[in-house]
Amino acid sequence: MLRRRFSLTWAARSACAMLAGLLAYGCSTLPNLESGNPAEEIRRFYVDEVGVESCSVAIVRAGKVSFAGDEHALYRIGSLTKLFVAYAAGRLAERGEIDLDAPVTRYSSYSLAPEYADVTMRDLMEHRSGLPRDFLNPWNLHDWHVAFMSGLTGSHIYAGFSAREDFERACNDRRTLGFLRDRQPAYSNVGFALFVSALEDATGRSVDELLRCEVTGPMGLNDTTFVPDDSQRARLAPSCAGDLPWLVRRRRRVPDNDLGPAMRGCGSLLSSAADCAAFFSRRDPELAGKLCGVRLDSGRWADYRYGMVYGGSSFLCRDRATGDILLILRNATSWPASEDLVLSDLLFGRSIGRAKTPCVPSP
Repeated sequence: MLRRRFSLTWAARSACAMLAGLLAYGCSTLPNLESGNPAEEIRRFYVDEVGVESCSVAIVRAGKVSFAGDEHALYRIGSLTKLFVAYAAGRLAERGEIDLDAPVTRYSSYSLAPEYADVTMRDLMEHRSGLPRDFLNPWNLHDWHVAFMSGLTGSHIYAGFSAREDFERACNDRRTLGFLRDRQPAYSNVGFALFVSALEDATGRSVDELLRCEVTGPMGLNDTTFVPDDSQRARLAPSCAGDLPWLVRRRRRVPDNDLGPAMRGCGSLLSSAADCAAFFSRRDPELAGKLCGVRLDSGRWADYRYGMVYGGSSFLCRDRATGDILLILRNATSWPASEDLVLSDLLFGRSIGRAKTPCVPSP
């Protein structure tokens, strides 16, 4: 059982990133958030102390938003993409166009093994299906090489199953089906990718069109997109190294890896601080259930989520008591960042100290 739950991606790609982040935190001077512009203090901290090339920060308090950096610059927001997709799915379900409690086999055009018959759309959306984080096998030398080279040079870790036919084959792999039989809840990029593809099959619309019709269009989020136009591309922060890849110095350019048609709904969205602040500051009672809960050292409870792809990282944290929000977008490949929750503690609780994190969110 322990062998099955081991995540090769996490081990190979994130162990050094966590160590580097902790060392960076220990050597950095925390900003003074009692100043008149805490958003700018946080932005300067990441640029001057952590070594991020570009950073945008948004703070939402009592319905008012303050920004630091260019709030209209576009960043790769990684797994925050999933929150946009889940909201779109909720709208479809409200209108009866999909049933989130129906088995994924009702909607998916993939030829899935019988083990998927009891896996619902909601199971996939809420990471309860038992599917692994990714399809890489820790006991396969080729997969070890893929994961290691991704951490070392920034090569595409999902390239082997980014095409739909490869993804379908991996879904029916004997090892993958073993996870389904165990049904242990675990964060799963591939499970969410299967959910997105089933949404596309059920509606006959691409994930791009679904978000445009259900989320970004109605909300006026004009800078949230999978495919930037010329104006947006000119405002897109370049992909840079952070704690990863290990062989690339900070602020140097890294490959801008496209997750491919099978995986893009998991983490390929581009957005701005202005759009993200508008989206996440809305009153959505279901949002907290899609985040990780944490009790900060100040004693306050907060809900948070990380996102990371090569060339971008994001952090969202919301104070449960007040609804205040801290949003940080960076063009660095750095995740997880230990200082993000520390700064949330400073901002929300006014207490210096390391946050206690009961769960580790996704890239």
